[in-house]
Amino acid sequence: MNEKSSKDVNRRDLNHLKYLISHAWKWDKLLFVYYGLFTLLTAVQPFISLFSIKWLIDELTTEMNVIVLACILGFFLLGGVMVNALVTFIKNLYMPRLILLRFKFINQMQRKAMKMDFRYTEDPKTLDDLENAGQAVSSNHVGIEGVFHKLFEVSGSLVSLLTYMSLLFMLSPWVLLYLFLNMLFVYYLTSRAKKYEFSKKDENAALNRRSSYLYNTMSDFKFGKEIRIYQLGIWLCEKFRGIKGEHLQLTKKIQKRYLGVSLVDAILILIREGIVYAYLIYCVLAKGLSLGSFSMYFTSISHFTTTLQSVMEDLAHLRLQLLYVNHFRTFLEIQDELPLEEPTPIPLLKPYTIEFKKVSFKYPNSERYIFKDLSFKIKAGERLAIVGINGAGKTTLVKLITRLYEPTDGEILLDGINVKNLDRAKYFDLFSVVFQDIKVLAFTVGENVAIQNRDVLDRARVMECLEQAGIKDKIASLKHGIETPMLKGFEEEGIELSGGQNQKLALARALYKNGDIVILDEPTSALDPLAEYEIYQNFDALIGDKTAIYISHRLSSTRFCDTIAFFENGEILEYGTHEELLAKKGRYAEMFNIQAQYYQLESVEEMAACAN
Repeated sequence: MNEKSSKDVNRRDLNHLKYLISHAWKWDKLLFVYYGLFTLLTAVQPFISLFSIKWLIDELTTEMNVIVLACILGFFLLGGVMVNALVTFIKNLYMPRLILLRFKFINQMQRKAMKMDFRYTEDPKTLDDLENAGQAVSSNHVGIEGVFHKLFEVSGSLVSLLTYMSLLFMLSPWVLLYLFLNMLFVYYLTSRAKKYEFSKKDENAALNRRSSYLYNTMSDFKFGKEIRIYQLGIWLCEKFRGIKGEHLQLTKKIQKRYLGVSLVDAILILIREGIVYAYLIYCVLAKGLSLGSFSMYFTSISHFTTTLQSVMEDLAHLRLQLLYVNHFRTFLEIQDELPLEEPTPIPLLKPYTIEFKKVSFKYPNSERYIFKDLSFKIKAGERLAIVGINGAGKTTLVKLITRLYEPTDGEILLDGINVKNLDRAKYFDLFSVVFQDIKVLAFTVGENVAIQNRDVLDRARVMECLEQAGIKDKIASLKHGIETPMLKGFEEEGIELSGGQNQKLALARALYKNGDIVILDEPTSALDPLAEYEIYQNFDALIGDKTAIYISHRLSSTRFCDTIAFFENGEILEYGTHEELLAKKGRYAEMFNIQAQYYQLESVEEMAACAN
């Protein structure tokens, strides 16, 4: 590493320390009182025995005064016990506070993950950044809390080290210089090994993410049916072993570096201690050094080398932990779109018109455009069906309408106002959305429905929405009704709903929110034909006069919509009513007729009639 880059690293590490200390000071000032006391006591701790033993030996080899011997022994025992007890007591006081401090940093990371621009949540690099940031707050001795632990330990050791240096300087400045240079070389080798270890962090994070996914898949009972029916067990285990094999090879490369450092250190210790102890013996024989002083210097040299090595290892370890902090701060500093200083007020007149004007879009880090110069208009109160084969861009369209992504070019208008000029949070409030990938949270049924207003849960309205979504009877039959916890993995009485029932629950959630614009992305894909037909029949009652967007690949499910937009290859191929598109005998009519062989609305109506 050149001098300039080394200075940059030092400046960065100091900046991270300042960041952590300033936050700790803001959140818990009492922690610094404990820090000062712990530093002082741990510094004093070794010298009680060091000086006590010197005084005892000198007294035993000279006067042998019983009272003096008793006083020295009492100081040694009582002083040692008291200091050790105080160190333990203070450690028990500050340890829980460090854990709480780490939780505050975890909260910072979680807030960032939940509030950052949605585009980052699908970016592999950001996912790796999140993995690395998570390691900075993952345990008591890694990352942020690891930094504070090392600061506590290093401070006391540094004070002790200064005292040992003073004693050894009185013995001989050359002995001190030799010991210091010897240990500095070991520190240099250790730092290089740790830097190599950190250079592999991204590779390690990617392997951890892949192995965690496979581990969770193999131990998640949701995949139990697929694993057994398709006999995936051996295949998944082989995949897992392969990744762990890569991880093992990476670990071996890292450990080889540390092994080399350990071998060099062992050789240097033999040489160092042989030379220094020979000099001490010379001082006793030639310079009249007392046996008590010999013992003190002998122990001081041992403690000095141990403490100096410990400090250097701790400093190297501290720098490694600060690299985790660097990842943590890198994640927190991901640049989101800046909030508008003076956003345009949301229009009050409802229902809303949505218009795409020459919108082009490609995902970040991709050169392929999903849409190119896309233009269309959803009129106020209109029910628009967006249909097309898989991969036509239907779900991406939802992400653009809801501003989870911004267009690459062009503009999206709400009642003539560019949505970029509207406050994003208030814009989100306009939408009630049933997404294609249903997410159920491990809370109660009621909390899952009233998810945005869970603090003031309206039980009557929850039941009303469950009824409109066609799942009230199922929930009412449960022992605890809407208080029933979801997901069996967290509560003994938790329930796992079927795919179709989860879709109904998601629909009830959208109805409870009562947004002014409704988007249903494949809301009936997991429903049986009868349940799907009931949703269609109640669609007008569910939506009212709101602007609604219905997305589906089942063309027979769009007949209740005012207009149909048929998407293919990221563009609107056909646009009109169901009857108009059939009359055109184009791609819509072709696909509708193909699907009609297997799934026709008339058949569903007959099933409904039979059921009644």
